[in-house]
Amino acid sequence: MRALEAFVVENEDLLALEERIGRFNIFDALGIVRAEIRHSNFLAWLLDPAESHGQGDLFLKSVLMDLARHARNQGFNPPFSPVHLDGSDMGSVEIHREWKNIDLLILSHEPPFVIAIENKVDSGEHSNQLQRYEETVAAEFPARPALLVFLTPDGAEASDDDWVSYSYADLHRVLTRVKRTNSGGVGPDVSAFLDHYLRLIESRMMDDPQIDELCRRIYKNHRAAIDLIIERVGATSNPVMAALIDQLNESPDRWVILKSRPNEIRFLPKSWLEVLPPIRKTRMKDPNARRGWLVGYWTCRDDCLEFSIWVLKTDDQHIRQQVVERLTSNPEEFGLAFPKRRARWIHDWTQLRCERVAEWTPDAEPELDAVLAEVRSKMDKFEASALRIRDAIKMSLNT
Repeated sequence: MRALEAFVVENEDLLALEERIGRFNIFDALGIVRAEIRHSNFLAWLLDPAESHGQGDLFLKSVLMDLARHARNQGFNPPFSPVHLDGSDMGSVEIHREWKNIDLLILSHEPPFVIAIENKVDSGEHSNQLQRYEETVAAEFPARPALLVFLTPDGAEASDDDWVSYSYADLHRVLTRVKRTNSGGVGPDVSAFLDHYLRLIESRMMDDPQIDELCRRIYKNHRAAIDLIIERVGATSNPVMAALIDQLNESPDRWVILKSRPNEIRFLPKSWLEVLPPIRKTRMKDPNARRGWLVGYWTCRDDCLEFSIWVLKTDDQHIRQQVVERLTSNPEEFGLAFPKRRARWIHDWTQLRCERVAEWTPDAEPELDAVLAEVRSKMDKFEASALRIRDAIKMSLNT
């Protein structure tokens, strides 16, 4: 009780943090902070010259010019010239949502080009997803120059070399500049809406040293209270994830949970602990965390539950690469169809597999019993694969 009282009474750091992040935000209120579908809907509205924001191609041209600059910096040749773009009337550009499963498709007739944007707010790539989209664009628009864009909060590299990396921080910078330089022309309602979106990106998708320092100080000074809150309330209020954690904890001889967040669980099969060397840097207290660099993830989206397998950053890139090469040498060997890695290695995070295990409509509550039945089935199959993976890693590292 004393720890909790000290946490809430005259806690200036906590008040400062609440003041910084607690302002009303329409996107928070609508529950779309981490919802990729709704982020893509907003971006489609903003970029469409014919939409109700009344700014024509202002936002579209600004974002496209910045994309061209990023493409060049990453060694790509963009399919349009910013100079030509600046003098063009782009009022006839078509913006498509979920076109053949591609999050955003920008189709320009003059100058002729097509841009595919894969938007990853809070999820990893699905198996061979980017390659499939690239092949779809090439087949549908064979004579039209294309630019493929991988949009993420931190500008992460795509697994496919043909995709340009772009971050929400880049998007924030462009939209902030457009709003500032056109303050007299953007209506007050659109300006207020844009302000809310920019604040959302700032607080949820960009580094903020002040917030980071406040969080560190609060945790340092009130660690006992925070740990007690997490212990009593749990790491997540998401009913799907809470039930999933309970299910994993029911079999401690099979699964080890390393970390959980409101919409994400990082875990590994217990059988892997005997073969994975402790080569991961981590601040986590769990003694298994150093070995937890080949891990499974459960991720709850606004419309689905995803299961994925990742290789995380390690102190020993040679061992890391050795394991990835072994697991991807024969995609069907483990019953999981790990795709063969393409030209470039991603040394921080390598996704080996991602699949949707259960789906529901974004505005509906998932049927918990049905979801958990799918999870049980998936975990039983994964456990069998995990044993084969364990044996392959053990043999690979001992040779």
